[in-house]
Amino acid sequence: MFQVTRRADYALRIMLDLGTWYENQPLPTSKVAERTGVPKAFMRKIVAELSKTGLLQTQKGPNGGLLLERPSDEINMLEILEAVEGPIHLNFCLIHEDNCPRHATCPGHEFWKDLQDVVITKMTNETLAKMVARGREKTDKRNITLDTLENSLP
Repeated sequence: MFQVTRRADYALRIMLDLGTWYENQPLPTSKVAERTGVPKAFMRKIVAELSKTGLLQTQKGPNGGLLLERPSDEINMLEILEAVEGPIHLNFCLIHEDNCPRHATCPGHEFWKDLQDVVITKMTNETLAKMVARGREKTDKRNITLDTLENSLP
């Protein structure tokens, strides 16, 4: 089964939280962990990986915390996922052609390569800013729905 790892999911949650609410000011790590539901043990490791790859900044001190290294419209999903998972390879045969002696004749190899190209293109074109905007739209729609519901109650 193809499935996004917990590590990748947590990394995305962290980045979305910072991009949504705290793009220009540091937020304490404990607040990010609380807001995203990322356990503190995972948080430290993921923050270290995101920092090492230049996606996050960590600032120490009483006003310190986590901060996006670049504007959210300059960060894409591929960068976030590869920061914690490494390069995307949908099948072992795509890592190096030498890994599979059948790569030249196997129709499966071509299928996996085409699918991987689509996935990578989608991830590259999807910026953190786009995802944040979609999240805000959903929140706005939900709030409108809740407001409408509350106002219609006797």
